Amino acid sequence: MRTVRSLFRLVKFLSLCVLSIVAISVGFLSHKLQGRSTEQKRAFIQRQLLAFFRRVHRAMGMRIRWEGQLPSEPAVLMGNHRSYVDAILFPVEFPVSYVARIETKSWPIIGWGASLIGTLWVNRKSKDSRRQTRQAVLERLQNGQGIVIFPEGTTHKGPDLLDYRPGMFYTCAEGQFPIVPVALEYKNSDIAWVGNTWFIPHALHHFGERHIDIAVRFGEVVVMDDAEALRDHVRDWTAQACLDLRQAWDAETAL
Repeated sequence: MRTVRSLFRLVKFLSLCVLSIVAISVGFLSHKLQGRSTEQKRAFIQRQLLAFFRRVHRAMGMRIRWEGQLPSEPAVLMGNHRSYVDAILFPVEFPVSYVARIETKSWPIIGWGASLIGTLWVNRKSKDSRRQTRQAVLERLQNGQGIVIFPEGTTHKGPDLLDYRPGMFYTCAEGQFPIVPVALEYKNSDIAWVGNTWFIPHALHHFGERHIDIAVRFGEVVVMDDAEALRDHVRDWTAQACLDLRQAWDAETAL
């Protein structure tokens, strides 16, 4: 049963990705978006993303426990990074851009779709790439867009956190851009996608679960002009929130 469910969900997930790619592409070519402003096109993409998120949540049997208040104004959303699922756990209404590792860009379907929605690709081994990404992020923030980024830079099982990379905190401190810290914790901690595991084997293993239970806690908006203090504050809040969520899941499992 698990194998059948895994295969069915993997096919459905990839089908939803393709359908969303087609919907966005057709939208760009339609007369409704011809001559529209960049802001209107970004809003169209965000509506398509939210629809995609809802469909994937249902198809994958995801049960999400939301805590805190989703931001209503553009901000930098910073979450700890546990799994391939993390990217679809930020259902904010304002347009956002994602920052992701360049390795993902070459993935069939998933990389194509991410590029289509304007994902910023960064090669973390390249100083020039990191600098160009920070500049692109700055421009999008100045244009009123939000940013979704995982400052650990890679997935980590936890419940602790890896160090947060400093670049985005300097950008936010200098520009006085608001940050919303986000804590993500899965009931099954083994769902973490770590090491050199390929996407499809990992997905096949976890798509077989009847449900994927996730707790997502949004913190309060933070604005500071001291980058290091900002990084410490965001990471400390997220680390404590993740521990609290882990304890809550463990207590629930023990019942």
